[in-house]
Amino acid sequence: MGILALSHPRRRRPATAAAATVMAAAIGLAVPGAASAHATPAGAHTLVSAANCAPTPPWVSTYAFDGDLKLQGGCFTIGGRVYVMVKLNNGTLYFKRWVTARDHPFLAGGWVNVNTRLHAPCAGASNGYARGYDQTTGKWSARFPVTICTPFDNG
Repeated sequence: MGILALSHPRRRRPATAAAATVMAAAIGLAVPGAASAHATPAGAHTLVSAANCAPTPPWVSTYAFDGDLKLQGGCFTIGGRVYVMVKLNNGTLYFKRWVTARDHPFLAGGWVNVNTRLHAPCAGASNGYARGYDQTTGKWSARFPVTICTPFDNG
């Protein structure tokens, strides 16, 4: 079976192998480190993965899923400890956790993904940030802006 491509709203035709190859190549170029996901021995992937992150500092980003704020990040040391946190811009710490960066078959470097259990999404402008610290390299990620839902008092 081939990949289906829509050429007409009422007719479907199998996409050619060349089109599928071009699509896979485009995806590989769009995702940092995706090119390192070729089948390699276990140890070799770790070396290739780490090499692909050499010029890139660790990074974090956030997304909302099931009403919770999630943190994800990459280019950390595979198997190393990573401190992830969410703070208000005034310095108030809302979330912190130590996690272990895992190897990911399609991304370069060590990968983290954490549920903060903070409510999300929130309305309004960014009032805080998320950040990650790679204990092995001593490097911090850049601050990633985030809107943190904060309680308020009407009283």
